Amino acid sequence: PGINRNFDVDRWGFIPESVWMSERERCRDLIKTDTDFVAFGTDIDPKAIELTLKNAKNIGVDKFIRASVADIKNFDPTTERGTLITNPPYGERMLDVREAEKIYRIMGDKFVAKHGWSYGIISPDEEFEKCFGRKADKRRKLYNGMIKCQYYMYFKYFQMSLHIKCM
Repeated sequence: PGINRNFDVDRWGFIPESVWMSERERCRDLIKTDTDFVAFGTDIDPKAIELTLKNAKNIGVDKFIRASVADIKNFDPTTERGTLITNPPYGERMLDVREAEKIYRIMGDKFVAKHGWSYGIISPDEEFEKCFGRKADKRRKLYNGMIKCQYYMYFKYFQMSLHIKCM
């Protein structure tokens, strides 16, 4: 990160510019480009996809990114293994809380517990697990901007349901 940026430290003067150039070159040499990694991204908003692809191109990782417009209702993983990480609307900036909870229920139906797959979901909603339909295997506190959230992690491949309805 920051390999193409300039920082105040670059101008301190007592460290020769050649050192910074050498270190940046060393960092470029460490970048792994011989990988079969591919990241798939979707969003319901075409502008979000356009911005994602533009940013990926700007930093030179566009060959590893496949992004398309899609609705979560149509999620159907086609690979044997995968790690899905999502930051769905919470009802803070986008949608309202009820609409966000509908999305959580859809995710609970679509993000099936299966060997080789894990899911990570960021949400501030204390009722998230009820709406999703099962308890997370692990949770971590974090802040997304100034919003206190939880990172809900699902990685066990046996299915457990809460059978508690989200209102």
